[in-house]
Amino acid sequence: MSEHMSREEYVLSARARAVEACAAIVAGKLGVLEGCRLLASLRWEVKVDELDEDFVAFAAISSEVDALPIGEVRQHWAPEALAELEPDIQSATAWALPQAVVACRSVVQRFEVVGEANRSLGSA
Repeated sequence: MSEHMSREEYVLSARARAVEACAAIVAGKLGVLEGCRLLASLRWEVKVDELDEDFVAFAAISSEVDALPIGEVRQHWAPEALAELEPDIQSATAWALPQAVVACRSVVQRFEVVGEANRSLGSA
């Protein structure tokens, strides 16, 4: 018998993933550009207003760097092309980091209790 997640459980799970990604960005364990792409993809799953400032920021950052090879896709790019785009990636990172960190801290503050509740449920 398979268990199905309720809509509420799914939203809580998505929010916990958002908290993990945000915490990793702030801690420097996840690149800000890659992290913003992930968070932008979670935008509709975390069930926030479509104009939520934090997720709009992640979506805007993700949109601005859409053409850059970030994350796992880099393995499919030629080293010469990566080297040529590295200054653009560094510039985009410097531009995105301050605004992403503010949004990440906000998301962690809003949703962190969700992640803690999920961990408690999992250990029960």
